[in-house]
Amino acid sequence: MSADRITRMTSCPTKSSEHEIQQADFELRKLEDGRWRLRAKTRHGLYWMKSADLHHDDGELHFSLMKANDFLRRARQHGLKTEYIGPIGRSLL
Repeated sequence: MSADRITRMTSCPTKSSEHEIQQADFELRKLEDGRWRLRAKTRHGLYWMKSADLHHDDGELHFSLMKANDFLRRARQHGLKTEYIGPIGRSLL
């Protein structure tokens, strides 16, 4: 992460930096059958999925745990955020 980006995230939030901090590009949750469902929540997330050549149905993918972890790693490397919805609450990754 660049020093400029860190400074923007820690200074007084503006509309754009509030969006960066609080808005998740994706939502990840575990399904009853053991798979993981990932949905694009923002237009930016949807465009990234398309540019990464991920085949999806209307911005939604189903993964194994290993593939979900790989997706999260790649998304974070590109500055995208994911909201994990688990049994005890929500986390922004």
